[in-house]
Amino acid sequence: APPAGAKGGPGAAGDDQPSARVQRLFDEAVQAEQEQRKLKVPTDWAYLERKWRAVLDAGELAEARFNLGVVLEAQGELGAARAEYERARQEKPSLRQAAVNLGVLLEKQGDAAAAAGIYQQVARDFPDDAVSRERLAALYRAAGQADDAWRAAREALVRDPQSVTAQKVLAQLAFQRNDPDLAKLIALRAQKLAPNDPELPFLAGQIAAKQGDEAAAAVQYRKALALKDDFLPARYALLDAATRKGAWGAVADQSAAILKAQPSDARLHLVHAIALRHLGKADEALAELAVAEKLGGDRLPEVRLARGVLYARVKSECEPALAELKAYQRAVPVTQNAAQVSKLVTDCEQMLEENRKALEAAKQMQAEAQRQAAEKAAKAAKDPKAAPDDKAQQGSGAPTSAPPPRR
Repeated sequence: APPAGAKGGPGAAGDDQPSARVQRLFDEAVQAEQEQRKLKVPTDWAYLERKWRAVLDAGELAEARFNLGVVLEAQGELGAARAEYERARQEKPSLRQAAVNLGVLLEKQGDAAAAAGIYQQVARDFPDDAVSRERLAALYRAAGQADDAWRAAREALVRDPQSVTAQKVLAQLAFQRNDPDLAKLIALRAQKLAPNDPELPFLAGQIAAKQGDEAAAAVQYRKALALKDDFLPARYALLDAATRKGAWGAVADQSAAILKAQPSDARLHLVHAIALRHLGKADEALAELAVAEKLGGDRLPEVRLARGVLYARVKSECEPALAELKAYQRAVPVTQNAAQVSKLVTDCEQMLEENRKALEAAKQMQAEAQRQAAEKAAKAAKDPKAAPDDKAQQGSGAPTSAPPPRR
């Protein structure tokens, strides 16, 4: 959600006071937003947009420009929102929140450098502002400027001791500096301030994992997912842990959940297919491999390997297995598992050779049986008395009737 709109009314000291009509329309727009919040219903942004445009139709007002930018941003109209924030700043340089919102919007658009420039200017113009400094801290950390990030986060906390963003940055930096105890302490403080933020239990899980407590890490990752089911960093962490343990049921569950959000990830389809193969779901695994191959193409030769292993070990079909395994060897001639692949190819080739020999032996036995039958048939045709003799021989040893009773 976008940052909240301006809370104060228009007409700060030294500014031109709005007309009574503009002031009334402004108050009505603010009231409309507050009423929607009280009702706890989805915000009707289009309705609020009409309200703020009505204010501007009555007269120019920087605060109204700013709030119109907020509702436009909420509706995904980032270009239009940016224009409103910039115009609000031009009309009223003291409207700090317009500059902060502009910086956040630039971050959404991927322009971190421009956002940092905005925050630096806000920090200079408003020495007591904490938000600009906490946002700078986050940007510095993302850019790998650890010292600058630490300094900006500390400056933000001096101005606002309850800044969750600044505390998260410090906890992440402590974790990166291999100080898990300090990172854990800061993260716990932040969790008390923002119990519904999934990033904080996720960070706690990372810290627990670094300390070697995988069980505690899993608990924290699941806590993050309980707060936000589609919080993918926690799902990836659980997926990685399950893969390392060979817990294929969990691998299947986590990869399936991530694929709902990232259905075009070919490698995830491959991971999901491998898990299904281990669970004995060969046909479902083959279907996933087909999707992975379509998405990844030649960039993902591991699909060939996975399909070859499935055919060889699950379906016992060596001919398609050999085709897939040799295609993988051609695509990736030198790999860490080259020896295993070569052994699997050799085993399949030996099995096919044994099957060929067994089939040839069966054909020879069948031909010999047919030859003997033909010889017997020819002999019987030349000597008609041979057949009864044969029958007599076959029935020897068994009485044809019971002996007569003694008198």
